[in-house]
Order: sequence, then C-alpha cells, then structure tokens
Amino acid sequence: MTDDQIFSKNLLDVLNDTKFMTLATVCADGSPRATPLGWFAFDAGERRLVFDNRLGTVHAENLARDSRCFITIVNYDQDHSRSVNIKTVAHKLVGSEYDAAKKLILDRGLNVSDDIFAAPIGEVDMEKTQVGFSYRKGNPRFYCYMIYEGAENDRILY
Repeated sequence: MTDDQIFSKNLLDVLNDTKFMTLATVCADGSPRATPLGWFAFDAGERRLVFDNRLGTVHAENLARDSRCFITIVNYDQDHSRSVNIKTVAHKLVGSEYDAAKKLILDRGLNVSDDIFAAPIGEVDMEKTQVGFSYRKGNPRFYCYMIYEGAENDRILY
C-alpha cells in the first residue's frame, strides 16, 4: 500500500467509522464554545460533513450568527490513535439538500431532528498533518488537519 493509500484509508476510516464529533463555535462575546455531537455522516459526493444540530441550542444560534466553526473527530482504540480536525463553516440545510443529508444520517442508524447542518471538509493542510507512530507501544497514529478556504471570512448574520 502506498503512502497516499494509507493516508486516504485512515481519513475515510475516521470520517465513516466515527459517530461523534466535537463542534466548536464562536459565541456572541467572541469566546469559543465546544459541544460534543453525535449523528453526523460524511457526504463523500459533496465532500462535507452533515450533522444533526437542533435550532435553539447555543451552538446552533452561534452558527446562525457566525458560521465559522472547528470540528474535531477522534477515532481511538488500543491499537490506533486517529483524528481529523477541520476548520470550516456550517450552514443549515433545507429542501432537497436536507432530504439527502437526512438519508445519509439515517443510513448510519442514527437519529435525526428537523435541523441538519452541513460543513465542507476542505483540503488537507499537509504541513500540519501527521501520519506515523505514537511514542506509546509504536502504535499507528494519524492526525489530519483540513481547512475550508472560506472559513476565514464566511460570517452570516441573521
């Protein structure tokens, strides 16, 4: 297996095999808020994550005011340490986009509310990404950092 194949397999494993993520949003006073969320799916066709995010929660209100966010997905067991970190934006889905995202989430056997958001995963920042072995027991380690180009300036104020 080539390095690119190992990298791609690890990335897809984390995105497809992990059901929980942490979503960090920006509060009105500029402070960060991190919230663990379940019920997400990787939409490979659109290169984005789709996730259940009930309106009225603090993190949903934060995204409505400022769509910038940071997502961390950790897939850890005794033999592997793998994580994907994504600097991106998230927007509520409506209409046919909502329907397609709901199907992805339900196909994973997860629950879904009436509110689904999507966040593009962007491109891999190879300077911050690491594939190798951990110091403990020489187990494989995969740390991926991704950036969506619009993440710096995409603010939506409602």
